[in-house]
Amino acid sequence: MTRQLHLPIRLRDPASLENYFQGRNEEAFFALTQWLDRDTDDPVLFFYGVPGSGCSHLLQAACRFVSDNNEIGVYVPVGDPSIRREFIGQLNPDSTVCIDDLDRVAGDEHWEEAILEVYERLMLANGRLLFSALQPPLALGLKLPDLATRLTAGGVYRIQPLTEYELPQAMQLRARHRGLELPHEVIQYLLRRVSRNSTVIFDLLDCIDEASFANKRRLTVPFIREFEKEHEWFSHKTGVPK
Repeated sequence: MTRQLHLPIRLRDPASLENYFQGRNEEAFFALTQWLDRDTDDPVLFFYGVPGSGCSHLLQAACRFVSDNNEIGVYVPVGDPSIRREFIGQLNPDSTVCIDDLDRVAGDEHWEEAILEVYERLMLANGRLLFSALQPPLALGLKLPDLATRLTAGGVYRIQPLTEYELPQAMQLRARHRGLELPHEVIQYLLRRVSRNSTVIFDLLDCIDEASFANKRRLTVPFIREFEKEHEWFSHKTGVPK
């Protein structure tokens, strides 16, 4: 288990700042890089967006960046059933803590108290907090007004999902960082089969890439068709019947 993981959660291997396609999120991405470089006095940053917009990628990439710079970064997807609120109370106050899916525990007073306590401990030290949720802080329905106020103390940015035009570019960027040749016809085939959700698309692309490497096959449409026939879960990922 790598240094940044003090909780039983592993980062997704592909998540990095380098392979994040900014699209219409240049301002939010710039704010994140400034925040990570400590070029801003704001200890808190908040991202929100619809499922598949890339918030989780940004939080995991931030956590990896912090760890790569020999600091302690902890990724906490609070919607994961294996994560208990007691865990975050044990975090080092000098950590950079990335709390994902905050909307999953909004309205749970015990969780909110735990997060507020972490906030207070980190702010007294040199810690920082990065949050993501489906809605901005004041629209989450938080029971603790003090927590809502603190979450808006730093920058709050909406993360825009990728457009139809941006998705192929984002797929090419991901592929290049994996050293993968991704032909145009493969991109078009996948986009016809896969819901317009970047998380689903990138997860599927990673699986297909691993399969092509294991089988020593080029990533072509015929290979993907074979892969589709051999994997029952492909139809669940794509939403397209086999």
